[in-house]
Amino acid sequence: MSPPSFFPPFLFPIKPTMILTKRISKRGRKSKPEWQRLRNEIKLHLDDGNYAVVKDMAREAGLSLNKFITRAVMGTTIRKALTEEEYSMVRSLQGIANNLNQLARCANGMGFDGVASKVDSLLTITLTLLSKFRM
Repeated sequence: MSPPSFFPPFLFPIKPTMILTKRISKRGRKSKPEWQRLRNEIKLHLDDGNYAVVKDMAREAGLSLNKFITRAVMGTTIRKALTEEEYSMVRSLQGIANNLNQLARCANGMGFDGVASKVDSLLTITLTLLSKFRM
């Protein structure tokens, strides 16, 4: 509200708090770039049996129903999610492979060629076991 023109300005000083400015809120989720936005929708009608099968397959793969159907339509391979036991076995195999790799590096650096070849062969066996889990 501005003072009437016939009053002197020193009677109605304008305070910085009187000026209304609109603040832009920085809260909330950051918007996605235009190329990442999913704007198209496909509706799919399934009977109860087929819906249950697709839902079970998505659960076994560890994916949401939407992500599972999208990957299936795109033709990518969908792998079953690892169980806790399989995951712990993979972690232990990775640790073994890491230890064998360190032993091979030490043996090569110190000149133990016979030990290095044995460790290298054990490392290749361990890596083949790991690759079977990754299929």
